[in-house]
Amino acid sequence: MRSKSVYSIPISTTPEKAMIIVTDRKGKEIISTQSPDTLMLKASEKYFKRAEYLVEVSHDGYQTKKEAFFFIMDGKYLQNVFLTFFMPIGFLLIDPISGAMWMPEKQKIKVILNPEFPR
Repeated sequence: MRSKSVYSIPISTTPEKAMIIVTDRKGKEIISTQSPDTLMLKASEKYFKRAEYLVEVSHDGYQTKKEAFFFIMDGKYLQNVFLTFFMPIGFLLIDPISGAMWMPEKQKIKVILNPEFPR
């Protein structure tokens, strides 16, 4: 997989039609949707800083679940360390600014909600 600035991350839930709210590191809501869907997530928050998200999934009659979703350093970017003598612009500017130095920790999100206990 080639590094990108924005990734399409499919999300599915059991049960379907669950409410999904995605917030960024600062707690700002960036996506509100219903499953199944595809989340468009930026890989980078800013120069040399990976993006991190909190995915909250809820459905009537089920316990709400929250999961962290974050990006990790792409191994291909690390290979650029050895090429910096020849191509320092990509290593120090292009990839860190565009976010292409990061890749998603997982390629899809699957959330299984547990039923609420009767009262």
